Amino acid sequence: MNTNSKTLILLIGITSLGLMQIITHAMAHHSFAAEFSYELFGAREGEVVEVLFVNPHAHIFFAVKNEAGEEELWDVQSSTPQNLLRRGWGPDTIKIGDRIIVEGNLGLENSNKLWAVTITQESGEVIYASGGDN
Repeated sequence: MNTNSKTLILLIGITSLGLMQIITHAMAHHSFAAEFSYELFGAREGEVVEVLFVNPHAHIFFAVKNEAGEEELWDVQSSTPQNLLRRGWGPDTIKIGDRIIVEGNLGLENSNKLWAVTITQESGEVIYASGGDN
């Protein structure tokens, strides 16, 4: 096998690996419309039980009392950590035990999910969590 053939095989291999990474990333990053409603907007109040400042979206899990007085776990999703950092908040802005009010797009099929647009902390400070960057 000559040098040109080896180079060609190497380039094809590298290109294939790059394409696999792009496809894997695209599959991992889901569509907003697959989980959240553009029409249904709501607010929920509760106590934070976990914060995941991770890609592709930050998650805040919080306990919300439903109409029957039972506690439900809600998954709040937000922008990427990089976008949140640009907005001035980081992994320690919201902590376990904080009481928050989250306003945003509700999850589809009555799921306990919210796409956060604003998060109001107990102090009254409003965090803008999303702005067209879902």
